[in-house]
Amino acid sequence: MSEAALAEKMVRELSRAKASTVFWDMDGPEDVLFIGADTVVALENEILGKPADRDDAVRMLRAQSKEPQQVMTGVTLLYRPKGAEKGGLWVRTFVEKTLVYFHPLDDEQEARIQAYCDTPEPYDKAGAYGIQEHGDVLVERFEGDYDNIVGFPAQRIKAEIDKLFGPDCGGCRAEKNCCEGCSAAGTCCGR
Repeated sequence: MSEAALAEKMVRELSRAKASTVFWDMDGPEDVLFIGADTVVALENEILGKPADRDDAVRMLRAQSKEPQQVMTGVTLLYRPKGAEKGGLWVRTFVEKTLVYFHPLDDEQEARIQAYCDTPEPYDKAGAYGIQEHGDVLVERFEGDYDNIVGFPAQRIKAEIDKLFGPDCGGCRAEKNCCEGCSAAGTCCGR
């Protein structure tokens, strides 16, 4: 299995475990939406978690300056409609991916990396940078959702929540049946 495929599987499972753990720790309440998310950075042949120390952070940032990385966030939405049995859960898990390109590794980028690693920012972040903070100076461009790089793909999550709770998910009224999402939630918008 490639590192990218392994990373995708890992964030999918971790997001599901996070949402499920909290849900069941609270005795599986009805009518409450739980969201679990986990983010990793994947290079072609390495999954980058949080750096162990400054040397590890510098190594990660240099590696990302040599090749684009995929930021992958696994998200699980877990919901049990009011009146549903214990097993009557609506579970949706997906992985959002964004491709990030750092500035090429040259003297200027090396200086940015060294200065950035002198701050506390890199040490609690997957891939050793936070684009939402001062780590944005390392990034040349990206393809995909900015919020995904931050670790919470808000637009995609909103779209999935709209499928669950929206007044018209787009499928029910046209079909005069409940679509899969509404049926699972017991809230058909076509009724």
